[in-house]
Amino acid sequence: MALVVLLIAMIYLLIATFLYTSVRADLTSQVQTEIRHLTDSIASSAANPLLLKDAGHLAQLANSGNSLVSAVLIVDRSNTVVASTDLAQVGTQIPSTASRMLPHKYAYSAAITAGNQRLGTVWLRSATPEIDRLIAQKLEHTTSRLLILGISTAIIGLIGAYLVSLAITRPISRLMHEMEAMQRQFGIREEAQAEETDEYRDELHRLELAFRSLATRLREHLLELRKLNQRQQAMQCMVTIGQMSSQVAHEIRNALSSVRGAARYLVHYDDRDNREEFLQIIEEEVQRLYDMTQGFLDFGRSYDTHVEPHELCPFLQRCVQRHVTDFDTRAIGVTLECNPGLQASFDASLLGQAISNLLLNACDAVPGQEGRILLRAAALTDSVEISVQDNGPGIPEAQWTEVFKPYVTSKTKGSGLGLAIVAKIMMVHDGSVELRRVQGYGACFVLTLPLARSNRAELINEG
Repeated sequence: MALVVLLIAMIYLLIATFLYTSVRADLTSQVQTEIRHLTDSIASSAANPLLLKDAGHLAQLANSGNSLVSAVLIVDRSNTVVASTDLAQVGTQIPSTASRMLPHKYAYSAAITAGNQRLGTVWLRSATPEIDRLIAQKLEHTTSRLLILGISTAIIGLIGAYLVSLAITRPISRLMHEMEAMQRQFGIREEAQAEETDEYRDELHRLELAFRSLATRLREHLLELRKLNQRQQAMQCMVTIGQMSSQVAHEIRNALSSVRGAARYLVHYDDRDNREEFLQIIEEEVQRLYDMTQGFLDFGRSYDTHVEPHELCPFLQRCVQRHVTDFDTRAIGVTLECNPGLQASFDASLLGQAISNLLLNACDAVPGQEGRILLRAAALTDSVEISVQDNGPGIPEAQWTEVFKPYVTSKTKGSGLGLAIVAKIMMVHDGSVELRRVQGYGACFVLTLPLARSNRAELINEG
């Protein structure tokens, strides 16, 4: 508030000084103009009396009694004084040397003429004390008005400043109370009070300190949350590894049991008719163990991604063409829906693997001759969705949360890693995969990817 008062006072002093100087200059100019007009008027009125040598009329003109004039001198062509406020000068001859001093004694002069003939000159001297008194009187009146204006301006300014300050500080105070409540909730109010000093206890500074303290504590909480999330991910990874290890151990035990049974039979029985059959069993189980181990290694390895913007329609068309033999063999109809020009940022090799897994799963799920698979791509506000939908029997809703876990499968063949690999690929793309409900029969898997910048700009402009 003190700053506002000082600002109002400075503005008032500047305006008052400017107005005072301007009024004084205007008054001085008005007085000079009035005296100049009086000089011209006397010169105009003195022409006829000077021709007629009417001394009385000339004396009357010289003693017109204007308070702004202290002396009047009227001379003819021969520099003889014919009328003057000083009667002692009337009739005297002004020498040429003295006439040159008249402009220094009389500030105003005007020639007395008749037609083009010069008859004489009128000289006037202004009454400086009277002029100063008159100007001072008018300036005093102006100063009183300026004082009234200044007091009114100060009162209005203070009231306005108080109202504006109230309108500004009231929301800040409410925000400050909320910030202090949050500080107490986070246990940092004491720290903020320790930073506040008597010199800086205004609302804005306190609000700045509160924001700074909250920002510091928020960074600490985010760091703790990040560490907690990392620990949770590590624990989840350990749980997943445990589940995978249990499943892998179970599958290995089953395969080894089959291999051991076949080997024992071959050792104890020399049956050439069944020898080839048991050797084939051993070979198939060993191959299954190899495939399982390879799948385990593939799932556990880290992906070296090369994410770049790609056009989706040609990419999805290539994914369909890659498995066209599988579709034709089972007479499965595949439909692709994609708007031309749609782009997304992804690793073509990894995303191709994910879509291939979904297409092959759909191919295994749909019935022969009547199987239908729909591959669709659609742009959202800041992402793009790729969906693979089939008309197969679908997946029971109770299993939706389990299908993306490793070694979870409802098929008699397969490693159970296909959907888990899809989920991992989408994770490294900062995307997601989900199973959505569809009308009727079938399953619909939806991949969500970040939209390429060009498409994102187009959608924003259209919106």
